[in-house]
Amino acid sequence: MARFMNLLGSQSKEDKEILAALNVLDKHRVPVRMEVENSSIHFNTRISVKSATVIVAKPMNLKEGLAKGGTVRFKVPDADGRELRMEVLTPHFNLTNGNPVFLCKIPTTFAQSNMRGALRFNTSRFTNVTLAFADHAERYRVVDLSLGGCKVFLTNKEAKERFKVGLPMHGARIELGNKASVQLQAVIPRNHRGQAVGCQFELTDEGPSKKYLTHLLQSLEKAELERYRT
Repeated sequence: MARFMNLLGSQSKEDKEILAALNVLDKHRVPVRMEVENSSIHFNTRISVKSATVIVAKPMNLKEGLAKGGTVRFKVPDADGRELRMEVLTPHFNLTNGNPVFLCKIPTTFAQSNMRGALRFNTSRFTNVTLAFADHAERYRVVDLSLGGCKVFLTNKEAKERFKVGLPMHGARIELGNKASVQLQAVIPRNHRGQAVGCQFELTDEGPSKKYLTHLLQSLEKAELERYRT
């Protein structure tokens, strides 16, 4: 008994705050917006806490994206932007009532804020969302998009050389089919991964560009939440 009490006493203030926050979400069945790291998967879900484990309701259509040792994260509601980042212990588990869940380890510290600052959405199924430049004719498929950045697919070595990490590119726009475009003040390549390059961008202040992009992202979010309904 004494040893067990010592273990309880060793909990840090942050440990206790995290456990308290999780228990509130569990008790009041507060929905949270979950992100699977290193993917474009987001969904609304509910959590519960049992036996030092966080149980997360799993969307029926979430077949891939979760793996043992992977991570998920979410912002704690009404907690001044604090985020929790959790390690996935069991990617798939069925409760006694048959509902699918996945199990996570309770974190011991709050996570650093996600520097992307915006939700990302997978656009790879669209062939007509492209990044274009005024100084050359080639179009690049946008396979991932947010309010402040995108990932584009590069088809050849010349294109890779054109996107130099950290060097701003001007005269760019994101074309949404042949009816609308989002004018960009600058595009800054940040990293190359295989045939894709991740870019940060800045919108122009003039015209309806922000309106067009916001509307597209809202439509993508609605479709994704519908797809990953819990």
